[in-house]
Amino acid sequence: MDRLASKRGFPKGLGFALLLLLTAIGGILYPDPFMKSGWAKSDLFASISTFIIFLFIGRNLCLRDLWKVCKTSKVTLIVQSFIFGVPWFIAMILTLIGPSSFFAIGFLIVLILPTTVSSCVVYARDAGGNAEFALGHSFLSNLIAPILFPLLSTLWIFGVGYGGIPFSKVAAEVYPRLALLILLPAILGWYSRKIPLLGETPRTWESKVPQACILFLSYLAFASGSALSLLDLPMIEWVMLAGWTLGCWLILSFLGWACGKVGGLDLPDRKSTYFVVSQKSLATGIPLIFATMGTQGLEGWVWLVLPLTLYHMFQLIAGAGVIACLNVRK
Repeated sequence: MDRLASKRGFPKGLGFALLLLLTAIGGILYPDPFMKSGWAKSDLFASISTFIIFLFIGRNLCLRDLWKVCKTSKVTLIVQSFIFGVPWFIAMILTLIGPSSFFAIGFLIVLILPTTVSSCVVYARDAGGNAEFALGHSFLSNLIAPILFPLLSTLWIFGVGYGGIPFSKVAAEVYPRLALLILLPAILGWYSRKIPLLGETPRTWESKVPQACILFLSYLAFASGSALSLLDLPMIEWVMLAGWTLGCWLILSFLGWACGKVGGLDLPDRKSTYFVVSQKSLATGIPLIFATMGTQGLEGWVWLVLPLTLYHMFQLIAGAGVIACLNVRK
């Protein structure tokens, strides 16, 4: 299972969290390569990075594991509902309350992201859960996310030309781009496993390519954020940023616990469900945002990417703490 999770997973561990932090600092302090030249403000490089990420997702896709999950249709429906549907309902309530923070929209987006594959599986296994259960449900959530994400997030992504426009018009613009940048490379990646020269089993170095693309997209977002004087934000905004991060984790942790109870699962599956629901994918989330938004509002990226990056780092640390508590109780 270690080998399986490693090959099918995406960036994981505190090492990658540190790289994200360094990337954010570098983007804010040294944005010149992207601010002084026009090429990085185009859609080209973000689109290429997104295409490459999902090409390698397709390389790691295993239909057999997805079929195992789909055979238990009732449990599958409950788990996927707690990944997407219930958090979306909570986000709608928060939207009606009217959060005023710069980063509120980004954290609402965090709630409806799919599961991160790697840390979800590893944490579920280390906590004594069912790692196969976690692997199947996390892969399924990433498979259906490109379809659900534009539908669920349309009400919240502002400043990119969608405000007040009917969803039919949004879909006509977004879904073809998602098909080109996500569906097509995923299919090509999956079929590439049948080419003898490339091999059916992904090589170790292949996991590093999506990591590099995600770091590039993060750098691009934070470099654009530098133009907005991100470091000059008042202290109250940074306090609210920490509060939103903790609040998102508490909401998703509660939903992870509640999902196991509602599904009537046994203890190993309940532990797995907790991590399936609470661990959100940066690897899929950032490319989804770029593919959905395009680059018309380059300066707006950071308000969405910064919450995703912070939550990703926080969930790794908090998840390790949950495992430690579970092991102490055991």
